[in-house]
Order: sequence, then C-alpha cells, then structure tokens
Amino acid sequence: MIKKSLVLGVVAGLSLGGCASVEVNPTDMNNRVQLPLSATNPSPDGAVTSKVVIFEVDASNATVAEESQAGGSIQFALDGYINQAGAELVDRNLAAQLKDEVIRAEMGGAGAYQGAPVADYAVRTTVTGASFGAEFEEASRWTDDDGETHVTPPSCNYASRVGLSVDVYTVPELKRVKSFRGTGSASASEDARSSNCNKGSPSLVRGAAEDAVYEIQEDLKAFFAPTGYVLHGFKTSDGKFILKTSLTKATGAREGKAVHIVNVTEGGDRYPVGEGKIAKPLVQSGAFVVVDEEVISRIHIGDEVRVDHNCSIMGCKLDQTLGMN
Repeated sequence: MIKKSLVLGVVAGLSLGGCASVEVNPTDMNNRVQLPLSATNPSPDGAVTSKVVIFEVDASNATVAEESQAGGSIQFALDGYINQAGAELVDRNLAAQLKDEVIRAEMGGAGAYQGAPVADYAVRTTVTGASFGAEFEEASRWTDDDGETHVTPPSCNYASRVGLSVDVYTVPELKRVKSFRGTGSASASEDARSSNCNKGSPSLVRGAAEDAVYEIQEDLKAFFAPTGYVLHGFKTSDGKFILKTSLTKATGAREGKAVHIVNVTEGGDRYPVGEGKIAKPLVQSGAFVVVDEEVISRIHIGDEVRVDHNCSIMGCKLDQTLGMN
C-alpha cells in the first residue's frame, strides 16, 4: 500500500510539474535582447515542414498478419504518430507511381522519381514476421497455510508477436535515409470451458502490430519533427529569458514541451546550443520558449528549434493520457 501510494504520488507530481510552463504576457516583450545573427539564416521566417507519403503496409510475407488485417492497424498508427510530429501527410492515391519507383529502386539499388513532386519523403512499411499462439492450462488446486483450499479454473492463454520494418526514402532521389525496426506483442487469457483454445487471433495480432509501431514512435517523431527558427529574444521584468520562435501548433509545438536548439555554421556543421520549454500561451504567430541565461548567451537569430518528442519516465502511453505528449 505504501509503495502504491508512493508511485501515485510521483505520477501526480510529474503530471503537474511536467506539464507546467511559464506564462508569457505582452509586457514581457518590451525588453528585447540583442542576439547575434546566424551565419546561415540571418533572416528566419516560418518553419520547414516535410511532406510525407505513407504507403500501404506490405504484410504479404507474414500470413498471420495478413489474415488478421494488421496492415490497417499499422497504417493508422503510423499516420497518427507522424502527424503528431507536425509533418504534412500526402494522399497515397497521388503517389501510386512513386510507390512503384521506390520498390524498383530498392530492388536495383538506384533510381529516381520523375513524376510530380508530391512529397519530400516516402515511407515503406513491411511486416517482417508475425505469430499467434494459444495454450490450454489445466485447472489447479492448492491449499494455503491456513488450510484454505483455492481453485484456479482452466484457462486459455493467447499471445501474439509482430515485427516490422519502416524505411524512409527521400524524394525524388529515392535514397533510403532511415530505417526503423519495431517488435510488438500482445497477450490475453480467459477461463476455458474446453481445451479448444482458438479465439482472439485477429484482434491480438492487430494489437501486437500497433505495439510494434508504438515502440518506434519517439524515433519517428524525432525524424519528422518540423524545424522552426529563433526570431527574437526577450528578458522579462523578473529575469526570465524568452525566445520567440516560428514553431506553431501545426508544426508540433505544445505548451510545456521541451525543444532542442541547434546552431548551423556557415560550413554546414551543426552544434546543439541548449534546450528550452514552450511557454503559455501558444500563439498563432509562433511559440515562446523559455531558456536560462547560460543558453541565451549562445543563441543566434536563425538558430534551428525542434520539439523534443521523447516521452517522460512515466512512458508514452501515460503521457498521452495526461496530455503531455
């Protein structure tokens, strides 16, 4: 009971403190900090958002997944996570030729897409393996130290496992630039009236498939997160430092979320300069980001800003429940 209360207390504290963010007022914008200009982007504007086409999932080499229609569950999960990152999803029907060219390039090792520029990236997903198993467990009986007899009824235990590969290609070059590998599982148990355990296969396989995508969601979001830029810097009356950025809600910004700030040199080298947290309110013209004094001393106008989509120590699922992700 003590342990449970402690865990609940930690979760409650994180849910309140983890989402807490500084609130910015118009008066905070009166004292602008003079920041040097980036060598590569001295006049920043807007944010760079990738257009992504996600092809239908190929489950042809995994009979269990194909028969359970797990491809649709994988597709839905991929669409959701990449959309949460702030990328722009392209209608797959507009890129039928592109899919053929990606497959041809993968088989031949080279190729290029000559059609309309419908996307910046193409995502090809393959189910690499899928299994489902059922096991009957006989009823059992045992007696505790007080002499009381306990009976466990017979049960059917089910388990599924799905593996997948998600490959990302640049368009029009059709160069594979990123590969994600995920493995998911799902299990269930029910009281059995007979030893014939043959229920639950499709739903469990789909659940395992969704879990496989869930396993790689942080990496997916990190790859497809749009890039915003530092526009201005301010110092509030109570000594806080605030950056005005071009990140918006449409490009993945959320109040309380952490961001990474990167400086790009004239030679194209990239150097992380610090982190900050998105403040309230999240206005349409671009997010305010709170940083400390050490970080702002290294900031340039035009530095890149990307939302950190990593989940907290509580895990992504609980973060989503609490509205933190």
